[in-house]
Amino acid sequence: MSTELNIYQRINEVRKAVEYVQKDATVSAGGQAYKAVTHDMVTAVVRPELIKHGIVVTADQLQSTLLQGKAPKAEGDKGYKMHLYSGDYAVHFVNIDNPDDRVSVTVNAHANDSGDKAPGKAMSYAVKYAMLKTFSLETGENEEARFAEPYSPEQFELYHDMVKNDKAYDLFVFLSTLPPETQIGLYNSFPDGKKVQGKKRVNELNEQGHDEFANLADEVKERLSKEDISVVELTDPMGPMERKLLAARLSEWELADLKKIMEAAA
Repeated sequence: MSTELNIYQRINEVRKAVEYVQKDATVSAGGQAYKAVTHDMVTAVVRPELIKHGIVVTADQLQSTLLQGKAPKAEGDKGYKMHLYSGDYAVHFVNIDNPDDRVSVTVNAHANDSGDKAPGKAMSYAVKYAMLKTFSLETGENEEARFAEPYSPEQFELYHDMVKNDKAYDLFVFLSTLPPETQIGLYNSFPDGKKVQGKKRVNELNEQGHDEFANLADEVKERLSKEDISVVELTDPMGPMERKLLAARLSEWELADLKKIMEAAA
């Protein structure tokens, strides 16, 4: 290979050599299953050509957000329990003979995990799609038609109303009721030209709502510690999901005391 080739010419040589990546995994989401291509499969197919044509792939993380932290499990609760992580990455395709000669692709990626693997999953996703798109690799997968939107029109309307009207507490509780694929779908549902601003506002409101709910839970705990029956003034207006979220923050004895007070006040 000539060292005089620029990065675009080198990318084109890889395109000539590799046209297709076989889907090698089955993924279940939203009650449906579909075939997908993994990061390892894309790497295995492309890596020999990257080496041959002198291209190094690197990634920089531009920003990250924990959209939803892993919640402590409340008794009988089968709701959402995983970390939901979002990151923006700049994936660089670098000419090894001239490192200043490069092509960079910016990718937003999401991942969920019950442990500490969500950040790594998100980066792998970003690199995989950057390679698929940069090298124009076919997978036989029609991503646009894979699913209908993972949220209902009612959820979409409610979500955007909460964001528009700065309903931080309501947004936090609402998001806590949704599975990861619905949260991600709504998070990406802002129109072109407003996505960055919309996502930033959601992150701000969700964090604010989390803090408001945490303060409310702390006040409930404080009143329970004093056996203050006025605690029902805080808990009675709560909906089912708010009570689930509250239960996850209370100890067994606090839940027992709250139950006694609520029964006595009924």
